[in-house]
Amino acid sequence: MKILLITHSYAPDLTPRAFRWAAVAQQLAQAGHQVHVLCAAQAGSSPDEAPTGVIVHRVSDWLINASARVAAGTAASRSARTERVRTGQPLRAALRKAVRTLWRTTYWPDYACGWVVPATTKARDLCREHRYDWVVSISHPFSGHVAGWLAMPGAPGARWLVDIGDPFHLMEEPSPNNRRLYAWLNRWVESRIIRRSTAISVTTEATRALYELNFPESRGKTHLVPPLLSLPPVHEVARPAAQGDALRLVFVGTLYRRLRSPRFLLACFSGLVAAMPERRIELHFYGATNDCAEELAACPEPARSSMFVHGIVSRSAVHEAMAGADILVNIGNDSASQLASKVIEYMSVGRPILNIVSLPSDASLIALEGYSALLTLVRSETPSPEDLALLRAFVQAPPQVDPAVRDQVRARYSAAHIAGLYRSILEPSAGVGTQA
Repeated sequence: MKILLITHSYAPDLTPRAFRWAAVAQQLAQAGHQVHVLCAAQAGSSPDEAPTGVIVHRVSDWLINASARVAAGTAASRSARTERVRTGQPLRAALRKAVRTLWRTTYWPDYACGWVVPATTKARDLCREHRYDWVVSISHPFSGHVAGWLAMPGAPGARWLVDIGDPFHLMEEPSPNNRRLYAWLNRWVESRIIRRSTAISVTTEATRALYELNFPESRGKTHLVPPLLSLPPVHEVARPAAQGDALRLVFVGTLYRRLRSPRFLLACFSGLVAAMPERRIELHFYGATNDCAEELAACPEPARSSMFVHGIVSRSAVHEAMAGADILVNIGNDSASQLASKVIEYMSVGRPILNIVSLPSDASLIALEGYSALLTLVRSETPSPEDLALLRAFVQAPPQVDPAVRDQVRARYSAAHIAGLYRSILEPSAGVGTQA
């Protein structure tokens, strides 16, 4: 089959969708399918062929360089520029903040909107030239689906798979755009995309139920394809030597004040440091902190001096951090439909997990069911004495993980298995019907 993937983020970008679809594209190509990828680029470039045989077409955002926010090697320099503006140029900093606020208030459908027109134009050209059997549009961001929707009229005979990483119209935090202006447009466009699609894929059962409830046209064509494990094979995991006698807690992921706030974790960490003065304890954050910088800065001493914010780093650095952790930390979303892919990665590394949730239906509770090395705390304004006692006992004597459990996780969420689930949707033998 000939397959076109339309995704704003693709390797070497440092996003879950880039990791997922780079691995799936490789698996599909190895299975004999002809796979083309249309993605964003920091600069215009001609089509290139990855070593796996996947043909990659990159088109640039015509408004802003949105792909730079997730590109490898840019986080450190961006942080340095931000710090210079904050400390040396307050007027410029205020102007930048005002422009950023205005931009976020007016763009649609999301921050990648400038990529939609060039991506649609390129997708139509590719569809005319190659006559694909399937077009697969991918979110997050939703701009990938908009480009797919606009390109499909130029792809006669092609079927369309809409791969949903995060909900769009149904997502309130973090909102993809100004809901006061665009709530009606969000629903109208997403409903048209759902109706026009041949098939839909989501990563959690809760997301499937959410869509089938709010978009009846999705019933009968929505498929569950779980998160993909994109870490190296288990035999490559080498836990580095401990730095002194520090006990390391590691959080990997993106923070949002309203969706995934670190406030409760920081309070737990402060209480743990105060309760165990004889032991050096460190808390490490890997990933974008977004609007949580003030919450992190407000962490009181002496805990703050033992907290380290690394920002966006390479996958190898993330893997090394996971392998070197004594405790891995997950902060559940304030949304029952979303499951962070890092939960699967945590289990695959085989380290004890501190799981902080705010909802009784948090998707991580299902994913972590049966994982023995686990402590789940329910988020509140401040941790109770019972919470801190449980946490102290957990870090002092963390449970061990059976290697067989770790191996089962790696098999269940492997690239080969996840790609096989997509193949069952895409290949004619799966019996997937077309949508008028």
